[in-house]
Amino acid sequence: MNHQISRQADGSFRFEDERAFEFERGGTIAPLVLAYETYGELNEARDNAILVHHALSTNSHLASTPANPDTGWWEDMVGPGASLDTDHFYVICINNLGSCFGSSGPSSPDPETGRAYRTTFPRIMITDIVHAQKRLVDALGIERLHTVLGNSMGAMLSLAWLVLYPESANRLISISSCAQSFPANNANRYLQRDMIKLDPRWNGGDYEDSALLQGFRLARRLGLLTYRNWAELNERFVNKTGEESIDHYLEYNAEKFVKHFDCNSYLYLIDAMNTFNMADEDGSFQSAFSGIAARVLVVSVDSDILFTPGQQRDLYRALEQADVEVSFIKHHSSYGHDAFLVETERFGEYIRDFLQA
Repeated sequence: MNHQISRQADGSFRFEDERAFEFERGGTIAPLVLAYETYGELNEARDNAILVHHALSTNSHLASTPANPDTGWWEDMVGPGASLDTDHFYVICINNLGSCFGSSGPSSPDPETGRAYRTTFPRIMITDIVHAQKRLVDALGIERLHTVLGNSMGAMLSLAWLVLYPESANRLISISSCAQSFPANNANRYLQRDMIKLDPRWNGGDYEDSALLQGFRLARRLGLLTYRNWAELNERFVNKTGEESIDHYLEYNAEKFVKHFDCNSYLYLIDAMNTFNMADEDGSFQSAFSGIAARVLVVSVDSDILFTPGQQRDLYRALEQADVEVSFIKHHSSYGHDAFLVETERFGEYIRDFLQA
């Protein structure tokens, strides 16, 4: 056996694969390490597993457990009787390759030097993250997933999973994402990248502490503006000052973020998002999607300014043209891109209905 799985003190699991992992744009690492959490039980047929792909800034902790009572980022969605019903499903969430919550990434130790990889870590593509996770799912003995499900960057992963492994899942749920990153998506992240790299303390990626990087803090403040709709922000913060002002809101949330997220991981992952494009070599989405055997649900938020409704509609139409069995939900919300984190009751209904159909 060339891998091992161990239980961690916080209830999560550590998957370590000694085989060299090759990245699409060059470079290898060994071992490959992925942190993940599970909820519910895998049945005897091994056909009840749901793989949830998380967004850029979150991790594998979907919901609280006896071993880790901290509230998860999708707390209300997972558990007995919930939309991701652990009485029936085995729910898996894997921390993304390149992230900083237990999986291999820039802050991981390089076995050759004993020091953190930093910017010597190979550049990452969305497809690399999927290939890494497929190793773990294979190691769990799961040949075919019941469902792959993702939000935002996570839905990029879910879509890529079905393109790369078209027979490996029965269902796909894509929430607030796209088939490729558009220039307007990338422009905001380019600005964030430059804010970070122009900070002298970033020091070419060899910084002392992410929390000390003013450029990282500014970048996160800019990113936060794309997660909510501007109309909602205007209504929420108009004529507010002090701790109720939008300035305080941005600073508070950015400072909280930079204290627990590694800056280089952030740069690597936004780069992966910027290069995301699931068209084939000829630029055809129809051809790329033609092998997908799963039933698909695309959920769009009408106030999303990060991944716009037009991008959601483009994804839906490309799947439809590829003769994929696909349905589309247009969700009305004032919360913009963050709606899937805020309005969990409605999103839970969409997921439950699709899983039970």
